[in-house]
Amino acid sequence: MKDQAHNLRVLKNRQNNKKTKIVTVTSGKGGVGKSSFVLNLAISLTRRGQRVLVIDTDFGFSNIDVMLGVHTEYDLMDVVNGDKSIEEIIETGHEGVKFISGGSGVYELTKLSRKQLLSIVDTLYGLEDVADTIIFDTSAGVSDNMLRLICASHETILVTTPEPTAIVDAYALVKIICEESIVPNLSLVVNNADSRNAAQTAMDGLTRIVKKNFDIEIKKLGYILRDINMHNAVTKQVPVLVSYPKSTASVNIEVLASKYLNTPSIKTIKLGLAGFFERFLAKRSEKAE
Repeated sequence: MKDQAHNLRVLKNRQNNKKTKIVTVTSGKGGVGKSSFVLNLAISLTRRGQRVLVIDTDFGFSNIDVMLGVHTEYDLMDVVNGDKSIEEIIETGHEGVKFISGGSGVYELTKLSRKQLLSIVDTLYGLEDVADTIIFDTSAGVSDNMLRLICASHETILVTTPEPTAIVDAYALVKIICEESIVPNLSLVVNNADSRNAAQTAMDGLTRIVKKNFDIEIKKLGYILRDINMHNAVTKQVPVLVSYPKSTASVNIEVLASKYLNTPSIKTIKLGLAGFFERFLAKRSEKAE
C-alpha cells in the first residue's frame, strides 16, 4: 500500500509542462462583490486567450451558477465518490469560461483528511488539460483546508471595499495568512469605490500597514468604481462585461485584467498543479519554495 511520503515524492517528480496557474480570490467579509469580480475577470482573461476554469468554493451560496442563470447537477463530491470525473462536472458559461459550481461537495472537501486529499490528487490532475488559469472563488471565513488553498496558490487576490469595516476584515484575513509558513503572492482589488481617490486611499492604507506589521508586500492590482450596471448585470444573470461592455465597471475590470497579466508577481512560486498540490499537502511548518 502506498504511503503519504510515496505520494508526495510522485508529486515532486511529476513532469508539469503546461504550468497551470492557480489563483484564489478571497475577502475578509461577504458582500464586497468578490464573485462578480471573479466571473468578469475570468471572461476578460478568456478574451485574452487564456483557458480559464472557475471553481466556486462558496459552499451553500453557489454564486457563479446563479449569476450565469445555469442549473448545475453535480459537484466535487461526485468526483470524490468516484461517480463522475472532474471533466464531467465542468460547465461552460459566457464566452467559453468553464466553471465548477459550489455545493455540498466543496464543503466536504474542506473537511477531508490529509489521507483523503492524497487519494484524489491524481483525479484533479485532469484539470491541467482543461485550463491555463484556475480561479478559486472562496467563501467568507477560513477553515484549515481553505487556508491551505489560499497559501498554496500561485497568487491570492484580496477583494475589499473602501468601507472601514471591510478594510478591517481584510486586514484580519491578511494577518491570518501572514502567520502561515507559506505566504502566497498577495494582490489587492478595491471594489465599489466612490472615486479613484477613495480607492487609492484604501489601497495605500491597507498595503502600508501590512508592510509595517508583517513586512509583506501586497501588489495594488487596482479598483472598480461604483456602477449601477454591476447590480443590473447580477439581476439579469449576465456578467457586466457581456451585458454592459462599455460601462465604467467593465472598463475598470479590463484594466485590472490587463495589469494582472502584465505585472510580474512579487515572488516566484513554482507554477503548475504539481507545485500547487505539493504546497497544499505540505506540513504547516514547511516553507514554500
